[in-house]
Amino acid sequence: MKFNYSTITRTLTVFGGNMTHIFDNVNESEILAHVANAKLKEATWRKRK
Repeated sequence: MKFNYSTITRTLTVFGGNMTHIFDNVNESEILAHVANAKLKEATWRKRK
C-alpha cells in the first residue's frame, strides 16, 4: 500500500489493491492509524460475484 499526504489540505489518500481510501482533516500524528485502518478494510473486503 502506498499513501500520499497533503499538508495544505490535510488529506490522506491511501492506495490499496482493491480500493482507494481518502481521509479528510488528518493530523500528521494520525497517519499510521489511518493506514492501519485502510489495511484492515482491504483485508476484510470481499468482491461481489
